[in-house]
Amino acid sequence: MNFKIQGFFTTLIIGTVSVLTISDAISQKVNAEAAPSCNNATIKGSYGGTLTGTVSEIPVASVGLYKFNGTGNFQIISSNSANGTISTNNQGSGTYSVKQDCTVQIGFSNGSDTYSGIIVDSGKEIFLLATVQGSAVTVTLKKVN
Repeated sequence: MNFKIQGFFTTLIIGTVSVLTISDAISQKVNAEAAPSCNNATIKGSYGGTLTGTVSEIPVASVGLYKFNGTGNFQIISSNSANGTISTNNQGSGTYSVKQDCTVQIGFSNGSDTYSGIIVDSGKEIFLLATVQGSAVTVTLKKVN
């Protein structure tokens, strides 16, 4: 009977260690998948974008095509509305910087338009907020396939 008890405890210990090892491996895999890892190349390519909000209490809206080069520069062509006045074929450019945590900073070459945001779904979408005093503007960019 003593051997049966020893066998039971040996099996119990081996089983417990196995469960803990498997649990730890699963936890490490989940944590590795949850930790974002982005850089400027994460948003390389073309994105369709919409912008809405207000600037100095003037309603603004825009749709455009953003082209990110993967190394920190971008170009845009857009159609814009400011207080109902429409303009088309507006061109712009600027720089961007992506951090490892998938946050992004974007600045237009005019020096006055800056945005802060987050890259989601492995670079398929970008959500931005204007960081200029007096503006309440959001931008949503979606990867063009």
